[in-house]
Amino acid sequence: MTHSYWDIVRRQTFTLFNAVNLVLALLIAWTGAWQNMFFVGTVLTNWLIGMIQEIRARRTLNQLALLHQDTYHLADGRTVTRDGLEPGMVVVLEQGDQVPCDGTVTSGSGEVDESQQTGESEEVQRTAGDRLLSGMTIISGRLKLRADATGDNTRAAKLMHEARSHKKFRSPLRDAIDTIVRFCTIAIIPCGVLLFVRSLYATQVPVKQAINSMAAALIGMIPEGLVVLTSIALAVASVKLAKEQVLVQQLYCSETLARTDVLCLDKTGTLTQGKMTLVKILTQPGWTEQDVKQILAGLYAVLPDSNATAVAIRRGCEGVPARFFTVQDMKPFASATKFSKVVTRQGTWCVGALSNILADAQNQWAADGGSAAASPSQSKPSASSEAASPASADQALRTQEIWASRGYRVLALTLDGTPAALLLLQDPLKPDVRQTVGYFRKQGVDLKVISGDDPATVQAIANEAGITGKAVSMQHVGAQDIPVLMQTHSIFGRVTPDQKKAMVQALQVQGHVVAMTGDGVNDVLALKAADCSIAMGSGSQAARAVSSMILLNNQFDDLPGIVVQGRRVINNIQRTASLFLVKTLFSFGLTLLTLVFFRVYPFEPVQLSVISALATGIPSFVLTLEPNDSRVQGSFLKNVLSRAVPGAFNVLILVTIARLLPGTRAQFSTMATLVAGINALWVLFFVCQPMTRIRAALVAFMAAGFVIAVLFFGKLMFLVPLDLWQLAFVIAAAVAIPFVLRLLSALERRILKTGM
Repeated sequence: MTHSYWDIVRRQTFTLFNAVNLVLALLIAWTGAWQNMFFVGTVLTNWLIGMIQEIRARRTLNQLALLHQDTYHLADGRTVTRDGLEPGMVVVLEQGDQVPCDGTVTSGSGEVDESQQTGESEEVQRTAGDRLLSGMTIISGRLKLRADATGDNTRAAKLMHEARSHKKFRSPLRDAIDTIVRFCTIAIIPCGVLLFVRSLYATQVPVKQAINSMAAALIGMIPEGLVVLTSIALAVASVKLAKEQVLVQQLYCSETLARTDVLCLDKTGTLTQGKMTLVKILTQPGWTEQDVKQILAGLYAVLPDSNATAVAIRRGCEGVPARFFTVQDMKPFASATKFSKVVTRQGTWCVGALSNILADAQNQWAADGGSAAASPSQSKPSASSEAASPASADQALRTQEIWASRGYRVLALTLDGTPAALLLLQDPLKPDVRQTVGYFRKQGVDLKVISGDDPATVQAIANEAGITGKAVSMQHVGAQDIPVLMQTHSIFGRVTPDQKKAMVQALQVQGHVVAMTGDGVNDVLALKAADCSIAMGSGSQAARAVSSMILLNNQFDDLPGIVVQGRRVINNIQRTASLFLVKTLFSFGLTLLTLVFFRVYPFEPVQLSVISALATGIPSFVLTLEPNDSRVQGSFLKNVLSRAVPGAFNVLILVTIARLLPGTRAQFSTMATLVAGINALWVLFFVCQPMTRIRAALVAFMAAGFVIAVLFFGKLMFLVPLDLWQLAFVIAAAVAIPFVLRLLSALERRILKTGM
């Protein structure tokens, strides 16, 4: 489902969290205690960050399109816009045209780029009766297409509708924080009402004091700074990744990748460079590599072929003087024949699939009056090569099969049906692919190669990259068989776009966190379905638009660096979140104690704001930006709560003891502020373990800041002088806190271990 910008603003603005904080701000403003309104800045930051993130995602998806051509010519001579096409109309398509509808070829023929469906850039010959889908491109030829489905009913339109739908990418970190904030926001409403009613009627506290007391309790319960901290930490990670040519489009995606346990890889453009290369020439007896290169340079000087194979051969023969030919006839490469043919005075030269060339030569031999049973290799020996026998052709075919099984595309150069050389072409692996594959295997991440290419080719490339196993052809595999195959195999060929999506979803149903890489339109549905989607910078606009991150330099080996950044965010947020939850937990506890034991809530809002800033806010930002590439372990909520509970429980104990001491309400509030602040600093000290110079300096500066705030800004914080016994209690508490915290932590670990 898509949302307008107004929907986004409305949804981000009119929330229960914002409503509660707005009411608190208005009530505090009415009391005139303006120093108690520091929390408003954090609330506004939360609102702004959430809205910017969703608007940015919506804008990216709105720009998504597969079709860019606007006008087309009909068979009856009329010109029509793409939106004006209707079923039954016959469109004339020529080289360079995009197919605007789903339809059937009625006449003519042409080569079509069907990478939208297959992911592979090889052209396919289409003739009358064949079906074309919108978004494909005509590479050569001329054909007429009868429109069967147009507009929103086409395959491309349905694909883009699904791609444009806004998806909230999976994030355990975000979900855990949202759960905490949502629970606190809901729980504070009844707590606030009960606290206000009790203060006003049971203990006869003035209205303004009751409001400030209630506001302090409620503000302390909400860890609103945790949301800002997480967003900023992820934004900093995004900036660091941008310097490494990684564009982060979804803020939480680096965290998701750090938790990924299955990584699905497209072959072309991800493992390989996406650039066909002539890597080796295997010459037949009587020929040299220099001869072959000169002949190829001469042939491709006259051939108009412009596919990836032709480009690779021309590039492989650069700098070699071309052999001159007097051309008598010529047939460019066609998908139907699988070879190019040039007829010269020296004979007929062919470049392409050897079996097809031999079959064509045999047919020609028979048509010329020779024996159909005779081998074409005996038809006409070349002047520049030894006469070939059937054995030489058979040997070339066997050699071709061997190299094809190793992942090479094998073409033959023949003269009058006699093999002169085998050309080995390959889309080479990207640099450091093996090291990157090894990294993920060591990290326990299962790798799946999913490609539309031939299974033998996919298997050879995957094995070379370090991903072992045999490839499965998905050409005739039903949806019901996909879940089992995903558990038992790692390499897949002839995969359709819908199958790619189903494969990702099958892994997710099995409980895996799935990341997907891709660069083509055929990868869009799978990228959209994945928990973390990664597109190559050179990939299609559609793939880039739906992905959560883009590798701008197209390097697969950037992924380990992204994992490290994600781990840093998760581990550091997990560590510092306990600082926020100490305040949240003891605020809930003190609210309950106030309802049954205390006369008024111990704190003013500004007191908690100072403690939060010095012992939680500032330290958390520093700690969150530290390096930390440890593997993510355990549940976020469980880890955070286990660290926060001892500190919160200790505050409840100390504040309860302070309440038992004689003194005024202001003195009780002052003691509570001092022991809560000291306790927070000790919690910070333990969170910073193992101690480093930066962490030691951080603890020292925060402690100094708290002392300065108490000594020089006591009036602003509503602090008052204490008597001798009260001061002695604060000093004793400061000394005892670290020992009590250790004792409570040990007790908690024992309880968790025994399951009590």
